[in-house]
Amino acid sequence: MRSPLFPSRPPRWLVAAKIVLAALLVCGALFPSVGGFAGKGMAYRLPIFLLPSLVVPARWWRLRGTYAVALDVALTVPFLLDTAANAVGLYDHFEPTDDVLHFLNWFVLVGGVAITFAASSSAVRAPRWLLWSAAAGFGAAAIIVWEAAEYSIMRAGVGGLSLTYGDTIGDLLLSTAGGALGSWLALRLTAAADQSAATV
Repeated sequence: MRSPLFPSRPPRWLVAAKIVLAALLVCGALFPSVGGFAGKGMAYRLPIFLLPSLVVPARWWRLRGTYAVALDVALTVPFLLDTAANAVGLYDHFEPTDDVLHFLNWFVLVGGVAITFAASSSAVRAPRWLLWSAAAGFGAAAIIVWEAAEYSIMRAGVGGLSLTYGDTIGDLLLSTAGGALGSWLALRLTAAADQSAATV
């Protein structure tokens, strides 16, 4: 399966995104007073944010098959956006940042997962509504785990997270909505691409 979404090697821009992500995370962990990293628990975030971005490259390196770009984007870009926003202090100086990124990051995350679902050999025969439900459900479960992890980090003594009940509910709703929309759009695009390929 060779296509822009499944090339033979990782695209350079995505490799560069991983390098930037790793550099920002290491900087935030070693120098937490730099930029907007203060009080954000960057030492906790470093492994949690970096390891997912290495899953697809590690699998590709071992198997040397096609490269799952959509899934790699899903596991890299949201963490990069969050870390970059912290680095420049957006969370502290622009109040809507948290809401915007919860929606946008889950849109990217679940959209990439949905494309991967649709492209898998076992999912080809599944109806699109079922793929959408699975991907959207994954997004809903992911934000629950995320909020639980943030709460645990706050309980460990990190004081700059400013978590409240209202904020948590808002994050759950925005992320779930972003994921549901990202999944729907991704599946529409893959369906259109499949139809175009079938008529060629």
